[in-house]
Amino acid sequence: MVLEVLYPALGIEVIPPPPITKKTIEIGVKLAPQNACFPMKVTLGNFIEGIEKGADTIFMAGGVGPCRFGYYGQIQRIIIEDLGYDVNFVLIDFPRYGWKNFFSSLKVMIGGKWSISRVHHAVRLAWNVLRYVEDLEKISRKVRWKLESPSQLDALIEESLKEVKKINSIAQLEEIRSNTLYEISQLNILEKKEPIKIGIVGEVYIAQEFRVNFNIEKLLGNMGVLVDNSVSTVEYILNFFPFTRSREKEEAWELAKPYLKRFIGGEGIDTVGNTIRYAKQGYDGVIHLYPFTCMPEAVAKSIVTGVGRDYNIPILHLAIDEHAGEAGMITRVEAFVDVLEMRHKQDVREASHSLNE
Repeated sequence: MVLEVLYPALGIEVIPPPPITKKTIEIGVKLAPQNACFPMKVTLGNFIEGIEKGADTIFMAGGVGPCRFGYYGQIQRIIIEDLGYDVNFVLIDFPRYGWKNFFSSLKVMIGGKWSISRVHHAVRLAWNVLRYVEDLEKISRKVRWKLESPSQLDALIEESLKEVKKINSIAQLEEIRSNTLYEISQLNILEKKEPIKIGIVGEVYIAQEFRVNFNIEKLLGNMGVLVDNSVSTVEYILNFFPFTRSREKEEAWELAKPYLKRFIGGEGIDTVGNTIRYAKQGYDGVIHLYPFTCMPEAVAKSIVTGVGRDYNIPILHLAIDEHAGEAGMITRVEAFVDVLEMRHKQDVREASHSLNE
């Protein structure tokens, strides 16, 4: 979505890969190393499908620390070259670990078009689009659980995102934002009691990409659950740069210190800290989403299990890979919500009994 706005603003054609499907996953699984984590396989499938549509340049983020994400781009580049595809593969590493390489990659990314005014306009527009998309996701989580017809919300969001792809100015984006938020505010809301509240933690790709996590936020919301997702693409990008961590991220890292004092790669510390934050905020449960074989999240999982005991908050760990099935996922989530509802009712009865004594 963001690149579909950024590149036209720079006068560059962008070829987005098709939406993730079973075929995408099959391509990645066939070509990637067997022990590679799921995001690497899915993105490799994305790249192949994009190339077959005519893309001649591929961008992949780099990484640092114990997480294997840091070398997936290099493996994907070798695989694509071995397949005989003639494309330019550009890795964008964290600027805090080398500004020269970062700006070199950035120059390629924007096609060498270094008109300061044009680049500034395009980047600012793309950044605002990303913030708007995340705002829509947050609003959806807040209202879905109490809507009479959640499908109407889905239709409004889908139409809004289609319109966003056509914009070329922030003023147009603000008009779309205003109209969409107004239309959402007019949706019929049902009178409901206080909902079950579930927080989502985990690895950034699995927790954010609804096509691989079986749209778990929508599933929960349609079940009448109020959902919050601690994982943010905006936050992930800000973490690329020095001195740009948000207050929420700093808080999560501080909360995690009694359990985890050092960086373990990926979102491991965030997973632990945000689980504690949800417990302190009175959430009924936490769902931990991560790729199967992910080392940072495997470490975090063992710690989060202890956090669940210490703070008396149930945790559902969901490892996602190519073998995960939607039916099994739904069954586990529904069972988890049932347990939380029983606990919630018991807490209400105990509180009422205490007041009547």
